[in-house]
Amino acid sequence: MAQTYISIVSHGNDEDIIKNTNLLQINSLDNITVIIRDNLSSQRLRNYCLDNHLQYNSSDEILGFGANNNINFEFASQLGMTEKDWFVLFNPDLDISAEMINNLLESIGSYSEKMFAINLYFDEQFSRMEFSLRRFPRFSSFFNVIKGKSFTQAYDKTNLEDGSVVDWAAASFLVFQAGLYKKLNGFDESYFMYYEDVDICYRAHKLYSQNVVYLKNIKAIHQGGYQNRKIFSKHFRWYFSSLLRFLFKSTFGSMR
Repeated sequence: MAQTYISIVSHGNDEDIIKNTNLLQINSLDNITVIIRDNLSSQRLRNYCLDNHLQYNSSDEILGFGANNNINFEFASQLGMTEKDWFVLFNPDLDISAEMINNLLESIGSYSEKMFAINLYFDEQFSRMEFSLRRFPRFSSFFNVIKGKSFTQAYDKTNLEDGSVVDWAAASFLVFQAGLYKKLNGFDESYFMYYEDVDICYRAHKLYSQNVVYLKNIKAIHQGGYQNRKIFSKHFRWYFSSLLRFLFKSTFGSMR
């Protein structure tokens, strides 16, 4: 039976992780290992992971989202992850029940595809959907901004059926078969933050004809901060530079 390795990167998210009781239940499931990558080397978080049998690793160097998840992938490989196993990107501010994780693993076993996204919501009542599934942007997407629309066009999830194929999904929760992640060499670490998820989905599609499958009935809550919307913030600068990097790379550069 395939094993599942859940990769969580903490950028000072001690409280989110420690308060997430569902995470401990998920870690207790058969064939699941939760790996916490601590980008700030918190002794509190380290102790919590050791006390609760969560895998923990850290370094003193501050790295980007992609680099940290790539380290967790190598860490999982050292723990015995094979190419047939599942590698799950899981934001520290995301909450999903152990029951939903079991349903997820049952669902993906029936597909030949190797990349999956789930249905993210902002609230516990599952009434406000997050626009986490989107189409690949192009240079022409700048016209969307002029029209007062979002740069990247979101899918209307209410009109998508379970098992629909989408261009890309936010890495706040994204499932890869480990062999695909390995062939892609993981995330492009030249993206410090933002658009690394667009890039890896684009490369999977272009290089290996792998698309993201949307599992509509697997639901989770995501408390995403959307700090990139604050136009004078460092997050906006990271967002805009990553956007340009993706557009030039996907249009003129190499996908490998």
